[in-house]
Amino acid sequence: MSTPPVGQDAPGAGLEPDAAFLTALLRHSSDAAVVIAPGRGVIYASPAIADVLGVSPDSFIGRMAADWVHPEDVPAVLAHREAASVTGHAGPIIIRGRHADQTWRSFEAEWWQPGDGVEGTILHFRDVSAREEARAAADRSEARLNALLLEAADVVFVLPRDGAGLTYVSPSVTRVMGWPADQAAVMRWAEVIHPEHMPRWVETVRAAYATPRSSQRVEVRALHRDGSWRWLDATLLNRSDDPLIEGVILHFHDVTARHLAEQELARRALHDDLTGLPNRALLVDRLQNALGRAARDRLMVAVFYCDMDHFKHVNDSVGHRAADELLREIARRLGQVVRAGDTVARLHGDEFVVCADDIESVDEVRVLGDRIRSELATPFLIGDRDLRISVSIGVAIGADAEDPEELLERADAAMYVAKSNGRDRLAIYDQTVRDRELSVLAIRNDLRRAVDETELRLHYQPVYDLRTGHVVGTEALVRWMHPDHGIMPPSEFIPVAEDSGAIVELGDWVLRTAASQAVAWGFGTTRPARMWVNVSPRQLVRPEIVDEFTAAIRETGVVPEALGLEVTETANIESQPALAARLGRLRALGCSIAIDDFGTGYSSLLYLRRYAADTIKIDRSFISGLGSTRDDSAIVTAVRLLGEMLELEVVAEGVETEEQLAALRSVGCDHASGYLLAMPAPAGEIEPLLDRPLSL
Repeated sequence: MSTPPVGQDAPGAGLEPDAAFLTALLRHSSDAAVVIAPGRGVIYASPAIADVLGVSPDSFIGRMAADWVHPEDVPAVLAHREAASVTGHAGPIIIRGRHADQTWRSFEAEWWQPGDGVEGTILHFRDVSAREEARAAADRSEARLNALLLEAADVVFVLPRDGAGLTYVSPSVTRVMGWPADQAAVMRWAEVIHPEHMPRWVETVRAAYATPRSSQRVEVRALHRDGSWRWLDATLLNRSDDPLIEGVILHFHDVTARHLAEQELARRALHDDLTGLPNRALLVDRLQNALGRAARDRLMVAVFYCDMDHFKHVNDSVGHRAADELLREIARRLGQVVRAGDTVARLHGDEFVVCADDIESVDEVRVLGDRIRSELATPFLIGDRDLRISVSIGVAIGADAEDPEELLERADAAMYVAKSNGRDRLAIYDQTVRDRELSVLAIRNDLRRAVDETELRLHYQPVYDLRTGHVVGTEALVRWMHPDHGIMPPSEFIPVAEDSGAIVELGDWVLRTAASQAVAWGFGTTRPARMWVNVSPRQLVRPEIVDEFTAAIRETGVVPEALGLEVTETANIESQPALAARLGRLRALGCSIAIDDFGTGYSSLLYLRRYAADTIKIDRSFISGLGSTRDDSAIVTAVRLLGEMLELEVVAEGVETEEQLAALRSVGCDHASGYLLAMPAPAGEIEPLLDRPLSL
């Protein structure tokens, strides 16, 4: 794959390097090479030995494999050397070697037999223990993710000063790109670089040639021999002033996996994973634009908040998989029934939103609402079942540049009115809906009383170590025993508490109660376990939070290391400049910090880099597809490996099936929780489980 400095194509030539050339090339390589003669050990060591093993090349002369290779790996090393003496090449294999600092490092090694008349066998190896450690500290998280996703070895080319072909092509080009080295040497760049990337490639090559000793870096797509396009991270080092190189050294490796993962995470940040529809973030953005157009054109925007009636019954009767298929079919039908230009989004569960702009009258709103209800009333064929559902729709109408979130809240409030009036109907936000909102105010008042009069209860859900089956912690979950309405689920009062500010008082009660229970169970003392407590964004933005947590720890007597605080990734708290400092102070107390719902927000890596997190909690939406969805399995594996690289604990939430559990264990996930392992329950029911390992 050759190129002249100005981007013109030229055939390759001169692929037989002499000894001086190869020695100079090894001087610039981060890989190590040694020549070993039978019975004499190492007779030559390349300069890179000093970087790779921390010893001088001269001191390495005479060493035998047993002197530096891990005892368990010596037989494999000797066997591959023997194979290379017969076939000319053996490997690659992964071996462990002793560094000068007495630590064991992992190396990717290959044996080569130079040929007749050359004494000894060449062992070529590279340290794969910590790739790309030279990245800047600000990019370290991203660099480690890159290293996580890079399995293939580097490829090395040498481009001569005159651009007339390549003077060296490393054998690894076949493994990385599929092309034989001799064929790669004579191919033109236009044959392999993607047409869209040729201009940037030519510009980068020209820049590399322009300045001696310069370094240029570029990412381009290139053609693999199998016909696929691969993303390559390429670095060009100008060594034209070196009389033994007289050209540009090109290193590149395949980063396709990283690009695909980034694209998938970016897509998931704005789209619902199950249906592919826009999620709330993208919906709000489109709604904002629609309201701006409405104000300009003096038209209206209608937001239809659609909630499927009794969907839980469907879930219970046909199972999660069939229910998910039904949700996908609902999404498809909604996309067919709305007008071109309207937006259909899925917020969560069985709740969908239609944003319709250019609305001229309320009658037009009712027509579209009736069309949605009629379309969804037609039976759905899911598997061998005919499923029938109805939908309750709340509509809010905006006529100017209103706040999109407020419009969504009005539509949501109207939807609850439609449900309370018998379901399977449409309600438009008006004074009646406003009156219902006043009842929410009553919940706010009752919630403040609930904290004072001990109507709240905590249930606990165990978190298990998937290697040993032991409980390594519990998550505290709040329940409200309302005197008039019975047990109220968190979904009914937590949002109210968030909006009203009562979440601060509620959160303090949860923290102290959970901390006291942790003390009673001996967490951090007689039991090596941790109590996890959710921390609301409303709590985190308050400057007093560190003092409040410190007081709670002191007054309950809980061991700080036995307390874990969960920060929801989807919460928009990034803009708070003091947040990182507060979390750092809480971490300094000894508390653990977990990023909850990891992967569902738009800033996963930013959270890990900016905040003092030591635990990742993978959102249940990724766990649900394990064993059946390739993307979910790939992302869970990547997150697990990311946690390993960054020395973070990884917890999988929402494990409901044996298939999901098996998939998590196969990828080496640390910890997990979910209904399959243990249901949330009061403390008295959980205590017997604390010392009863699961049978895995």
